[in-house]
Amino acid sequence: MDLGLQGKVALVTGASRGIGKAVAQTLINEGCRVAICARDGERLRAAVHDLSHGKNNGDVIGVSTDVTDEAAVQQFVATAHKTFGRIDILVNNAGTHLRGTVDTTTLDILNRQLRDKVFGFFAMIQAVLPIMRGQKDGRIVNVIGQAARHPHPDRFPSGVTNAACMALTKSVADAVARDNIRVNAVCPQYIESELLASLIDKEMRERKVDRATASAGFSRANPLGRTGTPEEVADLVSFMVSDSANFIAGSAVSIDGGYHRYVFG
Repeated sequence: MDLGLQGKVALVTGASRGIGKAVAQTLINEGCRVAICARDGERLRAAVHDLSHGKNNGDVIGVSTDVTDEAAVQQFVATAHKTFGRIDILVNNAGTHLRGTVDTTTLDILNRQLRDKVFGFFAMIQAVLPIMRGQKDGRIVNVIGQAARHPHPDRFPSGVTNAACMALTKSVADAVARDNIRVNAVCPQYIESELLASLIDKEMRERKVDRATASAGFSRANPLGRTGTPEEVADLVSFMVSDSANFIAGSAVSIDGGYHRYVFG
């Protein structure tokens, strides 16, 4: 299927690894020019090298950016706009995952989680909206974990933060739809990543089991009986920002092997 992304310009945050890097690679494969950002400059440079296959072809740039820093966000967007001349797509992926319960979560922990994700998403959206409105076209996808729908007691910060991101997505989507800017969310769960690996390591330590046993607890959590890959999430994101999804706005699409228990959404 031709997704109609040839020549589009995409910004992807938190793209030095995992889902963000996979999204950037898939968009490049579809013909996009891509600007990526992350906090870790060394890891970001390595990602740009990988995404450009070691060639200075100009299709991908990286800007070290902390998305909680409004000035840094504005600089990232301005650099991408100056380099490529337009901005068609924003994929908000940057954010931390801090675990805690209602008893162990401190205000500092909750504040950090909210700033990294809710404030970061909001800052990026505000920065690109004037450009997208000027073009009378834009596509924004927020990558939001399923904790928004299923807030586990031991993932209190993530549940609160992701629920806020869902509200942000719908509110912004309704506000800018008539500007021909489509805003949606993609909700992954149990995707093979450094985060999932760390959770499996934690299970091994706490339950004193081997990796296969600890991993099985995650793969059994959904009807498909396996974990997902960053590339599968990237395929969904690419569809959501494509011309084939032009009538989808303000939606949150699950990609979790059937983990979610809502009939709709």
